[in-house]
Amino acid sequence: MSLAAIAQQTEQPTVTFPFNLRLFTPDSMPVQSADVFKTGKPTVIAFWLTTCMPCHAEFEAYAQNFEAWKKQTDFNLVAMSMDYQVRFRRVGEMVREKKWPFPVYWDRERAFKDIMPGGLNGLPQVFVFDPKGRLVWQHKGFRPGNESELWEQVQLAARQ
Repeated sequence: MSLAAIAQQTEQPTVTFPFNLRLFTPDSMPVQSADVFKTGKPTVIAFWLTTCMPCHAEFEAYAQNFEAWKKQTDFNLVAMSMDYQVRFRRVGEMVREKKWPFPVYWDRERAFKDIMPGGLNGLPQVFVFDPKGRLVWQHKGFRPGNESELWEQVQLAARQ
């Protein structure tokens, strides 16, 4: 058997945006990722945990800028909880308490770990997809000011 034939048999299927994963709303309602993530405008997926303090700071910065950002550029921002099931109730509590202006979903099966570059090793992590669904930027960690870098990347993605 040729090397090409062996490689073709062992290749994993490519999983692409908008993916086909089952997610959950904070109210435990199932939804497909393809119904959440739409092509046609930039999409930001911000992965987080309820126990991650840098994640909280990141979302606070996003929330403070979100309205102004949306006035400048039409884009999607989705917060994706990677919490284990034991912490899921806290996700819903935080969403109601914080009143973030962007939607929050939960990846109960933690499926994104298998398809995102780097396997989501360390949170927070943020990924920017261009209007065609191509990954154009990613960043791990959060420090004050990183939200400006994210915003620059969203605006660049909008021009693609």
